Amino acid sequence: MTQTQSKFVPRENTGALFYDAPGAPTMTGNIQSGGKINVIAEPSVDGQQRQYTRVTGEKLSGALYPNEHKTEEKHPDFTGPISINGKDLRLAAWKRITKKGQNPGSEFLSIAVSEKRPRD
Repeated sequence: MTQTQSKFVPRENTGALFYDAPGAPTMTGNIQSGGKINVIAEPSVDGQQRQYTRVTGEKLSGALYPNEHKTEEKHPDFTGPISINGKDLRLAAWKRITKKGQNPGSEFLSIAVSEKRPRD
């Protein structure tokens, strides 16, 4: 674990995913949701042959798809469903770059969990 990861303390229903190594497709991190939940994210393909990022952890499973509706910088880069302790929620993620710490300039995902949104 890098120094950047060990110092990161997320607010409730937030977290971060860091690449396991430069150029690696897998990520690890945590989500703060009723306690710290360690998560793993890895590329996958769904039943409709769409590429997505599968997010798994203890009592947690979810998916992040590219946000096709992003029209503003503040909109998440990825969104998808997540289930935490059997509760169906929404997961959103934004691409970010570390500014300081042991690996400045490294890309990571800042994530947020919220209630599901009704479909349009």
